[in-house]
Amino acid sequence: MKNPLAGIIRMFQPKYSVIVNMYHVIPGTPVKKFEHRHDFGKGEYDQASMFYHKVVKKHTTLGFPNTEIELIKGKKTIVERKIFGPVDVVKTLNVKSA
Repeated sequence: MKNPLAGIIRMFQPKYSVIVNMYHVIPGTPVKKFEHRHDFGKGEYDQASMFYHKVVKKHTTLGFPNTEIELIKGKKTIVERKIFGPVDVVKTLNVKSA
């Protein structure tokens, strides 16, 4: 039998999302930023964390440069963050969203 309070408790839990920002640098052109966002429901930290670690492992094996991967709680609280390459330097350049 399901607990009737489980639905009420879940209403107050935060949503989670995984954001992958990839920056493509080509000399002579503005830096292009590609953002991939994967949203998860309320209280689904385990699924979001598992997906985050899977993405980090995949990027580690493939070796994509200039990539930033973030696990976000709610709207803007960063729980975990992994950076591949000189993302901070690339962000200071003229970035154009694709």
